[in-house]
Amino acid sequence: AYQQSTGRPMNSGVYYNAIGIFKNQAAVDNYPHLSNAQPGDVIFEDFNKDGKINDFDRVRIDKNNDPTFTGGVNMNLRYKGFDLAALVQGATGGIQYISTESGEIGNYMSSFSDNRWTTENPDATGPRTFNRGNEYWVGQGNTFWLRSTDYVRLKNVELGFSLPQKMISRLSLQNLRVYVNAFNLFTYSPDMKDFDPEMGSGSGQGYPLQKVINGGLSVNF
Repeated sequence: AYQQSTGRPMNSGVYYNAIGIFKNQAAVDNYPHLSNAQPGDVIFEDFNKDGKINDFDRVRIDKNNDPTFTGGVNMNLRYKGFDLAALVQGATGGIQYISTESGEIGNYMSSFSDNRWTTENPDATGPRTFNRGNEYWVGQGNTFWLRSTDYVRLKNVELGFSLPQKMISRLSLQNLRVYVNAFNLFTYSPDMKDFDPEMGSGSGQGYPLQKVINGGLSVNF
């Protein structure tokens, strides 16, 4: 029943529940594991408590790539010659499966490398290094790779200043405005540090979101 999709969100998946990292061989020996498990591997939860790890231990996660809530606030403020416009947007409730292909084919992300298990760092929060999809905890879907896509982003912001009419009338101008604006200036996403939380489905290899800052003059004769 805990694996059925009936009555659950569309496109939700079943995953092994990752509950930690095997610190040493004693930890491997003392908990149910797959036959090729070794220190530094991801621990899959024995969900049905039958003393072995198999497909019956996969559980359905009631989330998918689509957030359950999206929203935003659009602000326009004016004070004397100053004007400020900003768009803040955000979303919550979605997840993304982020698993990079590393090893012989490509580099490791620094966030993975910094937190990886080694014999000198057995209390690490991340597993040991791997080669592509060769390890069971890379090739089989599990919650270690799931990331919340909750975020708040300052999408657009523009600050301007219009010079007083008394000053610009001498130059035969109707309006002269100096401004600076920015796109994607700031993003807060607790669980998505390496990728854009708005990206679509995939392996998480999308191009990083760019910040753009502009400045200029607006002149009316």
